Amino acid sequence: MAKAIRKLAIGAALSLLCMACTTTGGRNPSSDASPADRFMPLSRLKPIDLDGDPLSETETFHMNEHEPPKALGEVRTGHYRIIAYTEGSSCGILVVDAKSSKKPSINLVSAWPKNDSDGIRRYAAGPYSFTSGAGSDGSHSRASFYCSESAMVVEYSAKEDAQASGRQGHVSIKERHSAPDSLVVIVGSDAARKKIRGQI
Repeated sequence: MAKAIRKLAIGAALSLLCMACTTTGGRNPSSDASPADRFMPLSRLKPIDLDGDPLSETETFHMNEHEPPKALGEVRTGHYRIIAYTEGSSCGILVVDAKSSKKPSINLVSAWPKNDSDGIRRYAAGPYSFTSGAGSDGSHSRASFYCSESAMVVEYSAKEDAQASGRQGHVSIKERHSAPDSLVVIVGSDAARKKIRGQI
């Protein structure tokens, strides 16, 4: 009798184990992590060298005095340079004149959301904080800026043609042929940029 009960108990345990395997579909539970956790954080990307180092020449918003701004990507478009950078737990973009970087046209900084439940999820590798601003030099330019721990997305528009003429660093570009005065700049790891580019 005891043997029969023991066999039944073992059978029930094996049955429950198989049900658990079926429920998870054989997936690793860690694959259910938040979207931002699936991509390399911006803080682990290698910085790029900038011509003239405009980040030090302009009045950037220093969130952390012990951690200087780190440029991750640059896009040249028309007469301007769009520079994406991180500083501590925040990210920023700087739009400067290609010939003189001392006075930025646009300078936006935003801390990425601290919790997975904060921010917005417009793109993969989120959640994102959001900010936007217009150019201050009569350029009629504007930028909408999404910032997360793993990616940045910049929606840039200008009065002139906004097609990219050059780029460097961890950036991808999505030009909108239906709107030649607008450009989307994506910053992040290869995997994050590929995923976000497919959503635009």
